[in-house]
Amino acid sequence: MNPAKWAKNRIEKNRRSRRGISTIMANLMMLVIVVTLSSLLFVWAISSFGAYQGGAGYWFSSRSVANQERPSVENAFFTGSCGTCNNIIKVYVRNVGTIPFTIASVYVNSTLFQFQQTVNVGNVTTTPLTMTLSGTGWAHNDLQKITVATVRGTIVTTTWVA
Repeated sequence: MNPAKWAKNRIEKNRRSRRGISTIMANLMMLVIVVTLSSLLFVWAISSFGAYQGGAGYWFSSRSVANQERPSVENAFFTGSCGTCNNIIKVYVRNVGTIPFTIASVYVNSTLFQFQQTVNVGNVTTTPLTMTLSGTGWAHNDLQKITVATVRGTIVTTTWVA
């Protein structure tokens, strides 16, 4: 027998081999694998979200309350520009939100002033800050960065000219 003829017959015989898996069985196996993996993923996700639900629920509820407070720094007056004397800053903070808030601290150029003062809805409060500056104090037209922080964590930062 001719080797080329034998190879051709062998190729034709291998093409029609019935030893492989059928297309229907392959699709069914893939379907079973996909359903099994997706159910495992679903069970894992439900158990993971259940473990973190308590902390996340508290965080989202506290942030929704904090998002209702809106402090607004309306004005700032700077007096007493001598070198080492007491300088007084009056900061006017208005509540334009829907709930009252309590001012926890005010920063003037990264100098912390802590106090507790509640501002009701629609009201304006004056926060007189007395500070002793070392050196020259502030000069006319100096920029002053004022940051107001509430107890719930809302922060408003503004820049004023002395």
